Amino acid sequence: MILLLGGTTEAKQAAGYLDEAGLGYIYSTRTEVPFEGKGKYRFGSLDAKGLKDFCRANEISHIINACHPFARELHLTVATIVAQIPVIRFEREFPARISHPLVHYISNYAEALQRIKDEGYRSMLALTGLQSIPLLENFWQQYPCWFRILDRKYSTDLAASYHFPSENLLFGLPQEKEAEIELFSRLRPEVILTKESGLNGKLDAKTDAALSCRIPIFIIKKPELSTVFQTVYQLQDLFSRIQ
Repeated sequence: MILLLGGTTEAKQAAGYLDEAGLGYIYSTRTEVPFEGKGKYRFGSLDAKGLKDFCRANEISHIINACHPFARELHLTVATIVAQIPVIRFEREFPARISHPLVHYISNYAEALQRIKDEGYRSMLALTGLQSIPLLENFWQQYPCWFRILDRKYSTDLAASYHFPSENLLFGLPQEKEAEIELFSRLRPEVILTKESGLNGKLDAKTDAALSCRIPIFIIKKPELSTVFQTVYQLQDLFSRIQ
């Protein structure tokens, strides 16, 4: 049995390939999401002990780590089991970092807030997801700020628990360049904050749109993955590791 850690485009691709190959798998996500694959489905967080017990109980032979690049805690948890079970990281492609006066790469949210404060920006569009709302509280409690999140009850309820103004929530997924330009032009934020989420996260479209609108964009650099994972970028390479 294979454990597929999902919730991403890469995970859906891997699930489709496993379905076609007739391989048994369990698709796992942190929060409940619709799943239409042939594998079993579970949701909920797992700590190191929980993951180890789950793998033992379900006779897991391989783990495919296809979760989000910024799922830092899960990556660290999975790294604890690599000595017992092979872990293959199905990684997405990332555009090359660019050098431009309006494009800034930073290491974390604290640095982003400090830089944004130092440069005097007074409104922000945050394309960093639901979980970043409390991390940016010091900004949005003082200045206009918008967050784009998924249009589902879990997301709106969690945003409400952070006391973020509902009228400043935008719903939807990352878009192509022209749609992002339309959004940026309508809101006219003084600065945009996003994450280095790769091509599947439409980072290139966000960056190009920001430059077209002449809006500074701050990009939080993706965390470095553990070197203990077997990292692959193509489906054929992924399945050569589990067959």
